[in-house]
Amino acid sequence: MFYRLDIKSEAAMIYTITLNPILDITMDVEELVYDDVNKVVDEAKRPSGKGIDISRVIKELGGEATVLGFIGGYRGLELESMLINEGIICDFIRINSETRSNIIIHQKKKRLKTLISTPDPELSPVDLSLFLEKIRTIQQGNYAIISSGYPMGLKDSLFPQIITYLNERGVKVILDADSDVLNKSIKAHPYMIKPNIHEFSRLVNKQIKEVEEIIESAIPLLDSVELIVVSMGQKGAVTITKEGAIHAIPPPVKVRNSMGAGDSLVAGMVFMLSRHESIEETISLGVACGTASTLNHAYSLVTKKDVEEIKKFVTIKKF
Repeated sequence: MFYRLDIKSEAAMIYTITLNPILDITMDVEELVYDDVNKVVDEAKRPSGKGIDISRVIKELGGEATVLGFIGGYRGLELESMLINEGIICDFIRINSETRSNIIIHQKKKRLKTLISTPDPELSPVDLSLFLEKIRTIQQGNYAIISSGYPMGLKDSLFPQIITYLNERGVKVILDADSDVLNKSIKAHPYMIKPNIHEFSRLVNKQIKEVEEIIESAIPLLDSVELIVVSMGQKGAVTITKEGAIHAIPPPVKVRNSMGAGDSLVAGMVFMLSRHESIEETISLGVACGTASTLNHAYSLVTKKDVEEIKKFVTIKKF
């Protein structure tokens, strides 16, 4: 059955956690000349971070997600005001350190890009305490998505601690992480994890290629996680629960940019989960969102129209 995104239903609230948001500043110059003045011919600014992009996709689908994390200094205020102007709800902890920024210099003549990245902000014990107190106010039955990296200096025990606090509140946690962070955090029992196939291979310490291998390797993890989603790029995604497994396969499309497809997939799935939809509908829309994001040059940009059209042609295989 095709799910119409304009149908209104009572939904759970969604929170996205971006501990280390970034203000991206892109500057175009004709050519970068050293030891001389370089005139900027075009400039654009954009708040970025995995949780922020997930919130954008959820908003495009007709939902609402509150961004949590840390901001500081003038760049932090600018980042927050830009998100508010986009219609994104923000509930940041304000810190003394300056929010990180990326300066991307694009040389038009040479078609080269240079990235200059400022240091991560420093977080004090008080900053962390205020953040943990904030997440303790999230109400039972809602969803929290953890998908950002750690700012420098934070221990990798922070995500397990956040998951533990949210589990105590009856909040369903969706975790998108890799390597040691994923290995440690899964022991805190998040509701759902969403590694890609390479991250999943590292998690189970085995080279995974086929759908059947994913399912076989995921089953032992179901003692710690209720819902496992492994994305496979153009091959779609596999969802595994104790009730069975589903492989959702998108239609072929012309890929312009694959960056952010995983974030879009997570956004679509949580959007549907918050509306109490079936797993089949949830993974179908998630895969449609991930595929729709590859149609655009901009990072993690989807349109509701593209998602609805692609979802009509998503194929479901049950195992």
